[in-house]
Amino acid sequence: MKNYIIIISLLLICRVKGQLIDNSNDIETFEIESKFLKETQNVKVALPYGYHKSTKSYPIILILDHQLMFPTMTAIVNQLSSTSRMPESIVVAITEGNKHRTYYAPDLYDNHKKRSYGYGNHQEEFKMFLEKEVFPKLASTYRTVNFKTLIGFSPSSVFTLDIFCKQPKLFQAYIAIASGNIIGDGYVKNKNLIDAIESSLAHNSSHNAYLYVVSGGKDLNDHPDIKDNITSFNQRLSPFITNKFKAKAEIIDGEGHTDVLLPGLIKAMDFIFPKERWVVDYIDIINTSGNAKENIDLFYNNLSQEYGFTIYPNMNRLYSMNCIKNIGNRLLGQKRITETIELYRYWTQLYPSSSTSHAYLGLALKVAGNKKESIKSYEKAIKIAKQESNPELITYKKSLEELEQNIKK
Repeated sequence: MKNYIIIISLLLICRVKGQLIDNSNDIETFEIESKFLKETQNVKVALPYGYHKSTKSYPIILILDHQLMFPTMTAIVNQLSSTSRMPESIVVAITEGNKHRTYYAPDLYDNHKKRSYGYGNHQEEFKMFLEKEVFPKLASTYRTVNFKTLIGFSPSSVFTLDIFCKQPKLFQAYIAIASGNIIGDGYVKNKNLIDAIESSLAHNSSHNAYLYVVSGGKDLNDHPDIKDNITSFNQRLSPFITNKFKAKAEIIDGEGHTDVLLPGLIKAMDFIFPKERWVVDYIDIINTSGNAKENIDLFYNNLSQEYGFTIYPNMNRLYSMNCIKNIGNRLLGQKRITETIELYRYWTQLYPSSSTSHAYLGLALKVAGNKKESIKSYEKAIKIAKQESNPELITYKKSLEELEQNIKK
């Protein structure tokens, strides 16, 4: 009889597994009447899948070129986080204002072309805008952690690199795309940003950040100095590389100035969140001796200590048998029912407003013979499913009716 219950429950799990998953970002916007910029700035925010159903807190990725990077970066984060290649993150974009983006960048001297950039030199105003207006608004509105990444492309990467040189603790990761030529230019003639970065590191041994610079190979046609800049960057910063500070510059062959954006962003994410550290096989974890949830906790606790914020497993690794839902399925098949319940309770703690999490817990409790608690879980799943128009509502109701009938017998 017990084996029959397990088989029926597994069949029900397979039905739930096929449910419709809401995998769209919630995009929100807000305005800031900036006293530092003397203008209204629009901020756009892409929240991770299931943000409003969860209790998780998330790192922030701030991009400075809304039209160019916001959709691309959001898609990259979705893809990589859904396969556990990086943490789920909130992507934030500062949309274009009345002033050109170069207005808020420092005016460097181009050592290759022997002339000034002609940029606005209003970077201090923009730093104050971020630190005193944007960050407090994000912290008060969303669940965030203290791990922020700043991404700039070409002109806006000048601002990105300037912040690293002068206020490195404002962000924990810095990405400069299409910037191999820029690191060879400086605040004054015959000096460059590599000098400034090296000086900043030499005077502040407590740097705890990631710094990544990339350019496309085709840019060398107009800027042959990029190759020497990249080599110099890596050689001169190598003595400062530690477990806390990591820096890398590279050229992606065959890519042009704008074309390098997509592969550059992907490589940047892999630099900050290397796949050999992040990719997790839950099947291997549960087949290791010990408790399944404790083993999964150990993996993510180690990552959390390394990055300085709490990192959670992604419960919905799309189109993958190697996800928490299906791992619970395997545990049930191995008759590790207590561990399954423990894992699914953790799911409901992370996603208390998810009908799916409560339905899976209800199934596991049913297998365990705990019908009363199973009913409570299904009732929660049904209540939430009604609110979100979940097509699995009928399945949940049917399972609840069967449980209630069994109790009456």
